[in-house]
Amino acid sequence: MDLIKSFEEGGEVVGDILTRGKTKKAIKIGVLTCGYFEYWRMFPTMYENVKSDFKAFEENLSKRHKNLIFLGMVDTLDKADEAGRRMKEEGVDAVLLVYGTYVADFITLAALDYVKDLPLIIFSMQNHENINAKGDYEESLRNSSIIGISQLTGTLRKLERNYKIIVGSIHDERAYNKIAVYLKALQVVEDLREANIGVIGHVFRGMYDLELSKTFLKKTFGVNVILIQTCHLMEMWKNITEEEIEAETEKLTSRFERKNVTVEDIRRAVRLAIAMKKLAKKLKLNALCFLDQHYLQKQFNTSARIGSSLLMEEEGFSANCEGDLCGLVMMMMMKSISGKSAFMGEWGEYDVSTNSCMLMGHGVGTPDLAESDKDIRLAKTPEEWGMDGGGLNYEFLVRSGPATIAHMIEMKNGYKMILSNVESIRFPKIDYDEIYAMFHVNENIKDYLERIFEYGVAHHCIMGLGDMSEVLLAVCDYLKLDKLYIKGV
Repeated sequence: MDLIKSFEEGGEVVGDILTRGKTKKAIKIGVLTCGYFEYWRMFPTMYENVKSDFKAFEENLSKRHKNLIFLGMVDTLDKADEAGRRMKEEGVDAVLLVYGTYVADFITLAALDYVKDLPLIIFSMQNHENINAKGDYEESLRNSSIIGISQLTGTLRKLERNYKIIVGSIHDERAYNKIAVYLKALQVVEDLREANIGVIGHVFRGMYDLELSKTFLKKTFGVNVILIQTCHLMEMWKNITEEEIEAETEKLTSRFERKNVTVEDIRRAVRLAIAMKKLAKKLKLNALCFLDQHYLQKQFNTSARIGSSLLMEEEGFSANCEGDLCGLVMMMMMKSISGKSAFMGEWGEYDVSTNSCMLMGHGVGTPDLAESDKDIRLAKTPEEWGMDGGGLNYEFLVRSGPATIAHMIEMKNGYKMILSNVESIRFPKIDYDEIYAMFHVNENIKDYLERIFEYGVAHHCIMGLGDMSEVLLAVCDYLKLDKLYIKGV
């Protein structure tokens, strides 16, 4: 028998890391549409009308989302029991409950009791937006979901079950947008679950705002933290070939303008970047946190910044530095929502003339954050912590447009998030040797920063392009995170 070893001892197959890694899983939604059997005998046309309403709803929903399990119209206790059993058998991840008429809550609960621990989204649906003044009692009953939903929510609160509520009509874009927000938030939670975060090094000394319990991190977000010794990275680094270094160097130098960096600086950084990529693939990582400064810089005579950027761009990773695991989880959330990599910066100077604040980086960002490749330069690493050479990272200003800034810290009672939608703005080019961003808010920038610092926040800040605040607020609710949301623009 072949003896299985741990990843720390080497080997292609190891006993303490899942061989296939975390697979991307699209959440599966059970769609439970409910009417009330008592009405069918009272009003002969209502059954077909309500079926028609649900058909239109299902068509609208299917255009927007995939992986939906439609359970047919549940209007009796038997059908509710059957639907509940099916949801359990299908392994749905959440339930979207839709009322088309009033329904007695004992019928609905018969289905929900099979999946009582799953997230529940409730849609109180009407056939139309406005009351038909020429309608009759039957038409009102066709739109009587509000009666049933009010009854059900009262019961669910008494049972201490959580849910999200939406009120709207069959073709109400607002309602479908709210459904999308909740489903995206649930996908974020799923994308974090069992993701592997590799950590090379430790939290930078004295950064107590970034210190945390990896056990509590696992409990809240579901991620796995894998501590990696530098010897594993060094093993990869030693085996990088000249051909690999030349190919990656050529890709960078032909794509971007150079500034104050030598070919040797680029080659050293590229060699470490390739080693980081190979190590990440071997250990089936989904994200990486490293300590650059006098940890990797000293050992490899270069910085790991371009390595993190290439991992993010080429492998779909999230990466950051200085042991900032909360910031890394935040980057993973933004990646899940937008499909794009976020930027890790630090709170910088404010600028009164533009009512904005700078986020100054540590080289952790991807080229698509810039206006174009022409706006990016290969620059030396501005801080030198014991390396022999200039290091390498990108220099550019994050492009303008709607953006989201956020971060999290661990408190004694759990995690809390600072979150704000802002405007990334153009700014005169600075000779900066770094990635940096300028974000604008509507309220006085000093008042804005005072509110944030009054709440308490890490000195790092994550920026993602696009307004992701609605989804992140829903994620906070699902994960029971304390939060401060500031509408910046």
